[in-house]
Amino acid sequence: MKVLVVGHGAREHAIAKKLAEEDVELHAAMSRRNPGIARLSKRVEIMDLTRPESYDRFKGMDIAFIGPEAPLAAGVADRLNELGVPIVGPTRALARLEWSKAFTRSFLQEHGIEGNPEFSICRSLDDVRRFLGDHPEVAVKPDVLTGGKGVKITGEHLHSPAEVEAYAAERIRSDGLVVLEEKLVGREFTLQAFTDGDLVEVMPLVRDFKRAFDGDKGPNTGSMGSYSCPDHGLPDLPEAAVRKGEEIMRRTVRELSDAAGRFKGILYGGFMNTEKGVFLLEYNVRFGDPEAINVLALLETPLLEVGWEIVEGRLRRPAFQRLATVCVYLVPEGYPTSPKKGASLSIEPPRRSELYYASVHEEGGVIYTTSSRSVALLAKGETVGEAREKVYGDVPRIRGRLFYRRDIAAGV
Repeated sequence: MKVLVVGHGAREHAIAKKLAEEDVELHAAMSRRNPGIARLSKRVEIMDLTRPESYDRFKGMDIAFIGPEAPLAAGVADRLNELGVPIVGPTRALARLEWSKAFTRSFLQEHGIEGNPEFSICRSLDDVRRFLGDHPEVAVKPDVLTGGKGVKITGEHLHSPAEVEAYAAERIRSDGLVVLEEKLVGREFTLQAFTDGDLVEVMPLVRDFKRAFDGDKGPNTGSMGSYSCPDHGLPDLPEAAVRKGEEIMRRTVRELSDAAGRFKGILYGGFMNTEKGVFLLEYNVRFGDPEAINVLALLETPLLEVGWEIVEGRLRRPAFQRLATVCVYLVPEGYPTSPKKGASLSIEPPRRSELYYASVHEEGGVIYTTSSRSVALLAKGETVGEAREKVYGDVPRIRGRLFYRRDIAAGV
């Protein structure tokens, strides 16, 4: 069975590692060589992942798993489908749920799906000023992929109406429009689900830590770590909020199937539980990072089996271990604002956790840092505390010009 994995981060290393437990022949498409994925693969192609025509070399693959959002937004799933390769991942039209905030808000509104905050799709400064007149506190969202760095919120990134207008005007000039939403206050949570365009099967819940430094201080990052609980829920998150998030996701998938075709892959919903109810912050059309590491470490059903059920439209509920997980990222000094690139790393195999390579460079058998996160460690345990003890016990085995948060899952 020839299986293609697209992407080069820790998320894709987790996908590849899970598939490698099965009787498959792995092929990898990466724009940068991930040493963990490369060591698991029979064939590695270093290429531009966002050029659909570049994938013609993978004709004859039995199935493909696409990790990052950019290839999906570029229509790579469409091209592989044309080549006869079944894809665990949506077509470009369905991937609009992630790459177009305007599409998602309009879709929910048009189909009567709950979860939208007050919003406006603004194509001029007059549109922006009208919305600010009613909603002085806003989230400003570009209508293109920005690598998780485009959304700016008043009070956090923007500190005056003039700053809001300036950023909104910049996005309008660049993209033709910008989405403004009322600023929501509450508890964020995420839901990841497998879906075949009909059934939506939610995975264990994961909480991640975006801020760079202990105590949730410093700039936002891709994530500094995450945890999940043995009961697959999260502390201080009401079951009713989870059920409402699941309902919003199921209705979205159902309406999409009628309007644009069956969504086959992974749907990730970011939600906010507020005093006024549960609101959708955003959709992603792939696994989260690091959330993929947590859930795939627990997945008992073979991932290849789940993948075939998705593409053939016969998804069943997958099984997950009833264990806790804790994931900790080690990142270059200065990350995320001025990371130290090109520093060599010394890595001893962890004793009680699993190692996942993220954004690193390998040359002559030596691993070097890049400008993004370097290595993730993941441990499982009967409790969050046990998993946390294991993972932090292995952190000293990764040496170099790195730092990490010491409070991931503390006190859980």
